[in-house]
Amino acid sequence: MKRFLLILLSLLCVMSLVMGTVSCEKPDGPEQPEQPEQPDDPVMMIDIVKDGKTDYRIVRRDAATGNDAGRMSAIKLKQAIKAATGCDIELTTDWTPDEDGKAYEILVGKVDRPAHEQIPKDLAKDEFVILFVENKILIDGGSENAITKGVNYFIKEYLGYDEEKDTYAKTVLAIPEALNLREHFEYPPDIYIIRDVKGVNGFTNNEDYNDIVRLYTALQGRLNKNAKENGFYIYQMYDKTDTFWLDYISGTGKMLEGSDRIDIKTWNELWSLLGTYIQEAGIVVWDPNAPATSNVAATICSVEGYLPVRFDADADSLYTWLTNQGVEIKFNLCGMFTGELGTTIADTDIPSTGSIKCDPYLWAMEKYMDHTNPAMLAYALDGASQIETNSIYKKAENITPAYNQLYSHDYYIYNECFFIDLTCIEDERPCDDPNQPMGTDAKTLKTILSTMEERNNGKMSKLMGFPPWYMKYTTFLGHGKTEPVALEWAFVSLITEYNFIKEADAAQPAWMTNASVYCQYTPTVKSYDNNDSPLEEVFEENVRYFTVYIGDYDSSAWLKEMVPDCFTSPERGKIPLMWAFNPNLSDRVPMIFDYVYENKTELDYFITGDSGAGYVMPTMLKDMDLWLDYNRPYLDKFDMDIVGFIINKKPLTMRELAAYAEISPYGSFHNDGSKYLTIYNDETVYMNMYDIYPSNAGWQDAMYNWMKKNGTNFAAFRTIRLYTPQLTSMIQEIIEYANAKNDGYTYKYVDMYTLFDLVLQSGQGNYVYSD
Repeated sequence: MKRFLLILLSLLCVMSLVMGTVSCEKPDGPEQPEQPEQPDDPVMMIDIVKDGKTDYRIVRRDAATGNDAGRMSAIKLKQAIKAATGCDIELTTDWTPDEDGKAYEILVGKVDRPAHEQIPKDLAKDEFVILFVENKILIDGGSENAITKGVNYFIKEYLGYDEEKDTYAKTVLAIPEALNLREHFEYPPDIYIIRDVKGVNGFTNNEDYNDIVRLYTALQGRLNKNAKENGFYIYQMYDKTDTFWLDYISGTGKMLEGSDRIDIKTWNELWSLLGTYIQEAGIVVWDPNAPATSNVAATICSVEGYLPVRFDADADSLYTWLTNQGVEIKFNLCGMFTGELGTTIADTDIPSTGSIKCDPYLWAMEKYMDHTNPAMLAYALDGASQIETNSIYKKAENITPAYNQLYSHDYYIYNECFFIDLTCIEDERPCDDPNQPMGTDAKTLKTILSTMEERNNGKMSKLMGFPPWYMKYTTFLGHGKTEPVALEWAFVSLITEYNFIKEADAAQPAWMTNASVYCQYTPTVKSYDNNDSPLEEVFEENVRYFTVYIGDYDSSAWLKEMVPDCFTSPERGKIPLMWAFNPNLSDRVPMIFDYVYENKTELDYFITGDSGAGYVMPTMLKDMDLWLDYNRPYLDKFDMDIVGFIINKKPLTMRELAAYAEISPYGSFHNDGSKYLTIYNDETVYMNMYDIYPSNAGWQDAMYNWMKKNGTNFAAFRTIRLYTPQLTSMIQEIIEYANAKNDGYTYKYVDMYTLFDLVLQSGQGNYVYSD
């Protein structure tokens, strides 16, 4: 009102200039009081449910089945009305007649009623409407997801639903008489699901299969970085765990709730949906005569986005098909590297190492390393095991894209990694480059590790992957003199010196699908609360106590594969189970940690796997404080205070005992071969752990003898990749087996917290103290 008076006064001033009759000065006298704003017309509300009663019914489409959005939303609406108002409103289908159109109804979805003609015909998939037309309330949307959003909005707005508290603020359902709502919402990205597309001309040979998987997995890593902007994620359906985890992250309140799924089953379908992106990216061609260039091509893809493709002039090859479609060759690595001593590496001043395998990595270091992720390195098989004429391919037990680790590339490319495949063994020439000067692989590997450490300013970095012992470098296929486990330990010892933690996707599976999707999952668990207190158990001298470590989960690939079956087993929750999940895997598969904490029982305990938050050899660490600082956020987040397995080749020193007592105060198990039972500062227990394999003959005797001969009343056993029924059966069987020996002891299984508490009660072990 005040604004109106000022405008009127201004108009009078203007008129006075024209007519000469009115002064522009403010009139004398007191200032007029400001007039109150007039209220808007009151909203007329119509009671739909009051005093627990209603004349309305909910109607859904009769043809709806299963997870149809209209059907599920109608059920949800009925449940919400009952919870808020106490009214058990009728739910029916449009098969129920409404002959004169006068029935009071809430129509959910595309219901066969004349009133549904009021729904706008141009609804987009990210729009819903809620209308009140005479005696009908209509809720519908431009997609299945939109119907769900519309009902959720209705429940929140008109029943006062608080999702966080799971409560309703209203006991009456009333709506505006003139309700006519059309709302837009952020529609979740679609999911393009690639299902076993093996070749451009169908499945012809293994080289084609590997080529096409390499291409679309690289594309997946690149495009998933911008999934929200693109409006879709690329997802691969390799096995049943891919279905399990996609369903989980698409659940209520989860990342992909309501996303539409579009299947891609043939190359033509893939090209139709994604061909534009392939043409836009272009390709980098790698040289089958220098298999290391496949990893260089992957590095280039990480930086430039060019998609890696093997050179193959055959008429039906992927390379030929793409170039015939006009896909541009952005970079060609063919013929660039010879490995001839006395020459320089292509387009550099770097002297050749004498290795056609190592020269490409040094070239890539100079050209691309500074543009790659300084905190993550990808250890992935190169192309040797994908080329039929190569000796590595010829000896391989399996040469599918899985065994060639191609499915892991999406995550590595998503994270813009530098790719390598080199052995750390210095005193033999590698099987995939037998003519190189002795130790060249190891020297090149150290150069890369040292450069990466410098780039990351000495902080802890991740090495993704594992020495491919099942394909190269070891005695397994006659490819060397080094045993597989010896290679693993030598490799981890080396990378630990350079502040690398290994995320150990070891065989098998040595690969993991879809991490470029999973790593973008936003956790919904607000607090990860662990079970972490010992039972009130009193030590008895005639009892031998044992516990079981459930590992080894220092690998996201193993965790993704095992958890669905382990955590859906009805055997879980019957006895204490100590799940050894390295918490830094939550960077790559965060949804798994949500799932296990949401579904844990009172007898599920979460501890770390190999060496703590991640896999290192602790005695090789240069800076223990740096390692502890890396561990604390992960262990704090997941409420973990036991390091289940300190893996180390050498005996732990007082430095390691003191450090681990900080992050694992109850105790830890180890394999360092030193004294069986050590107690640090009267508080923290360190105990050797014995590996047990129930599939081996005589495993009962092995467990029994370890408990009998170790000189204490306590034992711990390490299992690897056992399902829940196997675990519970093994534990029950060994208890019965050992007790049947009648050796004067009773054998009892306990959780780790209780075991450590009993050790302290017993006074057994070798006591050591800090300075």
